[in-house]
Amino acid sequence: MKTLLLTFECPPDVTGGGLCTYVQEYINAKIERREPTVILTADFNVHDEVCTYFGCVKVIRFNPSTGESFKHMGHWAAMSYEFSNQVKKIITDGFKPDWLEVCDGFGLGYFTLQRKLCLEAPFTDLKVLVTAHTPVTMIDEWDKKNIYELPTYFTKYMEQFCFQAADKVISPSAFLKKKLLTEFLEKDVPIDVVPNPYENPSTSLAPKTETSDNTQVQVYDIPDYAIASRVCYWKGIEHALAGFDLYWANGGQSSLYVYGSDTHYFKNNKSLTETLSTKYSKWIEKGLLKFAGLKEHSEILFIKKHLKALFHPSLFENYPYSVIEHMAEGGLVAASLSGGQAELIRNGENGFLFDPHSPKSIQDAILTIDALDDMQSRSITDNAIQTIKDTCSYATVMTQKEQVLATAEQNAPGSAFPFTSGKELTHAEAKDGSALTVVIPHYNLGALLIEAIESIKFSSLQDIKILVVDDGSTDKESVIILKTLEARYTNLKVIYKKNSGVAETRNIGVQNATTDYIALLDADDLVCVPYYEAALKILNRYSNVGFVGAWNEDFNQHGRLRLWPTFNPEVPLQMIMNTTNCQGLVVRRDAYLAHGQHDPNLGMFLDDWESTISMVLNGVRGVMIPHPLFKYRIREDSIFRDKFRMFNINYNYIIDKHQTQLSGCYGEMIKFLNANGPNTQYHNPTIPSANNTHHTSAPAPAAQHEGGRLVQLVHKYYDSVNQPGPIRNIRMGLRKLGAGQLAAHFRK
Repeated sequence: MKTLLLTFECPPDVTGGGLCTYVQEYINAKIERREPTVILTADFNVHDEVCTYFGCVKVIRFNPSTGESFKHMGHWAAMSYEFSNQVKKIITDGFKPDWLEVCDGFGLGYFTLQRKLCLEAPFTDLKVLVTAHTPVTMIDEWDKKNIYELPTYFTKYMEQFCFQAADKVISPSAFLKKKLLTEFLEKDVPIDVVPNPYENPSTSLAPKTETSDNTQVQVYDIPDYAIASRVCYWKGIEHALAGFDLYWANGGQSSLYVYGSDTHYFKNNKSLTETLSTKYSKWIEKGLLKFAGLKEHSEILFIKKHLKALFHPSLFENYPYSVIEHMAEGGLVAASLSGGQAELIRNGENGFLFDPHSPKSIQDAILTIDALDDMQSRSITDNAIQTIKDTCSYATVMTQKEQVLATAEQNAPGSAFPFTSGKELTHAEAKDGSALTVVIPHYNLGALLIEAIESIKFSSLQDIKILVVDDGSTDKESVIILKTLEARYTNLKVIYKKNSGVAETRNIGVQNATTDYIALLDADDLVCVPYYEAALKILNRYSNVGFVGAWNEDFNQHGRLRLWPTFNPEVPLQMIMNTTNCQGLVVRRDAYLAHGQHDPNLGMFLDDWESTISMVLNGVRGVMIPHPLFKYRIREDSIFRDKFRMFNINYNYIIDKHQTQLSGCYGEMIKFLNANGPNTQYHNPTIPSANNTHHTSAPAPAAQHEGGRLVQLVHKYYDSVNQPGPIRNIRMGLRKLGAGQLAAHFRK
C-alpha cells in the first residue's frame, strides 16, 4: 500500500516524544514491509526541499516559510496550507498514494481536506486517514490554558474539521477515542482503535566521552524512580508528588527524579517546577527529590535502564510511547489509570496501575515495587516485553490498520459536507445545476459596473444570467450605461426601482431571479474565472450546503491591498466575527429567500453579514473555497470606511434579532470576547487578536494566484487597468466619450 504521511515532527531532527517516535516506527514498519512511502515534514532550516531515502521510504523536508501563506494567515493555518501545496506537488509529480495519513495536531491536514472537499484536482481522489495522537487544543484544555484565545480557538476548529472530514479516523486507545467523542468533537465520528506500532527496542546507549588515551563511560546520577515528561499539570506531576510525599513522610527512602522541561502553573502563573520545589523543599534537601530538567534522549534511555520503575502519572493520556518503550525494553512501569496505558498494563502482572488522584494509591504502588525481589521483578518485566510484542508489533498493527482501511475504501463518498457544529438543512437538488443568476444591486456606479460585467463574462461557467437592480440612479452616465448594457446582452436584464437602499435592492433581485442558484455581486466588485463553476460543483455535490464563497482579494485604485482568507462559517464564531465573503456568495435561491434576505433596518451596513448569520443559525451552511476567487474593491467613499462607527449599534441589533437562536452560545461567546477583546479589533481568526486588524492602510505585495494561465492573465489585466497612469487615464477618458457604445465594441 502506497502511503503519504504528513507530520510536523520527524527524526532525526527531533528525537523522543510521541509523534516523533510514531514516525520513526512508521518508517521502520514500511521498510520492513517494502511499501512505497513518502514522509512530508516541515524544516525551516532548508532553503527549498531536501529528500532523504531509507529504502522504499522517501522523506521530504521543505521550508513552509518560502510560500505565500504566512503573509496572510497565522502560523498553523499557514503551515496547513503550505503542506497542502506540497501534497499537490507530490501527486502532480507522479506519486499517487492509496492513502494519505496525517496527525491530528494543530489541524495539519485542514487545507488538504478542505481542498479535497471543494473538489479541487488532484485532491479529489485522495483517501485521507487522520491518526489521533491527541489534539493540541484538548491538551491545552487539560493543562488549564485559555483555549478561547485566538488563534488557539480557531485551531480547535481546524482539528475538529480534520476528524469530521477524514475518510477514516483511528485512535491508538479506547481511552482517547472516548475522550474525543465526549469532550472534543461536537458531532459523532466513527473511530477505530488501532494500537501504535513499536518494535526493535533500542540497545543500551551509554553516552561516551572521547579522550586522547581511551574511552570513558559517562557516569550519571541514577535515582530509584523517575518521571520522564514535561513538567505540566495534565502530566500529573503534582499528583504524583502528593503520593511520594506521603511515602517519604512514612519513612520511605527511594528517590524520585523528574526529567523534563518546565511550564507555567495555571494557579499562580509561576514556574510549576519552582512551585513544586518550594512545596517539597525538605525532600529536595534530603536528596530524595530532584528536578533534573530536560535531558538528551540517549541519556534518558540509559537512566531508565537502572530504575526500579518508571512512573507515568498523567491525568489524561493517549497511548504513551514512553510506557511502551520502557515495557518493551524490560523495564518496570507504574502508571495512572487515566489513559491508554491502562489498556496495556495488567496490575501486578506486567506493571502497576494507580489512581493519580489518590496519594495512598500512589504510595501503595511505590511500597509494592520496593518490596519486589529480583525474581518477581523479572517475571513482571518478561510479561511486559511479551505484551508489547503481542500488541504493538509491526505485523499486528499494520494488519489491523490495513483491515480498517480496506473497509473504509468500500464506503461511497458522502453527499453531506462535514460541518463541525450547528444544525444543517438538506436542500432539494437543483432543476438545472449549471444555471446561475448573478444579482447586482446598482446605484450610480456605471463605470465600475462595466468591469463587474466583464469579469462575469470571463467566467468558465457558461450562459450566466445577469440581473442588475438599479436603486434609482441619478448619475446620467450610469443610466446610459445601464441602457446600453441591457440592449447589448440578451442574458442581462435591468430592473429599475425607486431608491430604497442596497438591502431591499438585493432582495428584489433574488426574488426576480428564475434559477435555483443565485450569486451576489456588488457593482464595484469582480469575480475570477473559476469562481462560479467551482461554487456550483460544490452546491451540486453536497445536499447540506446552502451557499459557497471564496477568499477575498481586496484592492483599490492603487492595486492589491491584501488577500483575506475566509473560512467555513461555524457556530458561534460566525456570530462574533465574519469569516465569509458575504457580499459575494453563491447561494441557493430558496435558502436565501427563506433565511438570508438582507435586512433594510441595518441601514446598508452589516446587512450582508447578518444575512450569513441568519442562514447559518437556521441550518443553511456554507463552504469557503480556499483560493482568492473574489475581488473586493475598497473605495474611499465606501460604506465600511464612512460608517465604521455604526458597527456597535448594528451589531447590537443583530444580536437582539437572533437572541433566541443564540441563547445556547452566549457562554462561549462571552468567554471568547473576554479572551480577545471587542470584536472590532480582529479580522482573521488564525492570528492573535493583538496583531489582528480590519484594514491594511498601505498596499501589500502582489500575491501569487492559483489556477491556470487564463486566471493569471485575467488578474494581470485587472491589475493593469486599475493602476494609476496612462492606461487608466485613456481608458476612463474613452469611457466618458461613449461608455455604452465603447463597451459594446470591446465585447465583440
